[in-house]
Amino acid sequence: MSTSRRALLLSAAVGGVTLGAATASPAAAADPGATLRIPDAKGLVRLDLSLATVFDCTVTGDVVFSFVNWPAGPVVTEPLVIATQDATGHRISFEHVEWLPGGTVPAFLTGPGRTNLIGFLSHDNGTTVHGQGGAGVPTPAPVAESGFGIFGDGADGHVVLTKDATANPYADFLGMSGNWYWLKRDVHLASLTVPAGVTLQLSGGDTPAYRLFCAGTARIDGAVHSYVNVAANGAKGGRNLAKGLLLPGATGPDGTTGAGTAGASVLGQNGPAAGSGGSAAGRAGGAGGGSALPTGLGLPTVLPWAGLVATGGPGATDPVRYFPGGASGGAGAGDGSATGGGGGAGGNTLFLASRHLELNGTIAAHGGRGGNASGSGSAGGGGGGQGGPVVLITHGTTGAGTVGSPGGPGGSGLGSGEPGQDGSAGWIVRVAV
Repeated sequence: MSTSRRALLLSAAVGGVTLGAATASPAAAADPGATLRIPDAKGLVRLDLSLATVFDCTVTGDVVFSFVNWPAGPVVTEPLVIATQDATGHRISFEHVEWLPGGTVPAFLTGPGRTNLIGFLSHDNGTTVHGQGGAGVPTPAPVAESGFGIFGDGADGHVVLTKDATANPYADFLGMSGNWYWLKRDVHLASLTVPAGVTLQLSGGDTPAYRLFCAGTARIDGAVHSYVNVAANGAKGGRNLAKGLLLPGATGPDGTTGAGTAGASVLGQNGPAAGSGGSAAGRAGGAGGGSALPTGLGLPTVLPWAGLVATGGPGATDPVRYFPGGASGGAGAGDGSATGGGGGAGGNTLFLASRHLELNGTIAAHGGRGGNASGSGSAGGGGGGQGGPVVLITHGTTGAGTVGSPGGPGGSGLGSGEPGQDGSAGWIVRVAV
């Protein structure tokens, strides 16, 4: 009886050799999860993807890993390397890898007995290989050797937000006004506490969409939310700031005295459906931003895929770039005299990666509201923007709190004009590491 490669744990003594010779013909893909045990990894070790996608290695000397025999055809391949140091500890490196985030090579754990988990992804048969992983978090931050490096290094320290605070001890990277805090940049926290009655804003106002990394525990009894940067106001459509690594939600169209302009998606055919503009005798409200996933694409459930889509992927036309901010709503139509409301902006992406998440409050990425019709006569309100995508990457989650991506409300019509439609909810991705 044959044995499935998925269920087979292969063993090989490897040191400075190729695991399976490369061939001139296209390689067949190994079953997802097929594991190759490498008890003596040192020198140049070529990892054969026709044999396995998980490589469980004991590092016995300085080692350079590379991949061979990437599967052919339209397939995304996601190898995982588990590299455990022997009793001595050695240097680890990889050939031909573009590291995330920002091209920074991870500081792999080299101490005796330490384990590195390193994830990779290629959507073009090995031409471009993205990687994340390696080091845990330096003390005193609480650490566990998991997470592919996605939880950050805790360099910004422990953050405990306080209700009714009179001073802001975190002014280097957090703004504060009353019980409202906002990010000034991507943050890498050792731990985070957001008490009830306090909101931490990851985007909105003058804050573009920034990312929150937490190496330890994020306890959220209050709110962690993202908003559009400028809400629609009358005929003026909503919009967002284009800064940082996260792609913002789509800008809403302005209203006019004629037919309403349709909203937009951030990436055209690789984005969500945009809201259509109002027509119907010059008084229809704009449609809200759409919610359908692009044809043939599903939500990411593993690393580094989830990290790639949250940062917009590696290239402008790359198919990984289908998970940016939400679509905008369409503008309302005017009757030739009155002006339709502007479309609401698509919600910005909310990205939170925390080793442990204690959620008793709320996490939400809001779409922008549609503008109200204005002037004298009849006109439709603007459509609300789609809710922003929420990306949560955790090692463990507890609590009874809620996670949402609400679309923005439609704007009010004028006279016999119709109100704009509400935006659709956005997508929520939860990745357990």
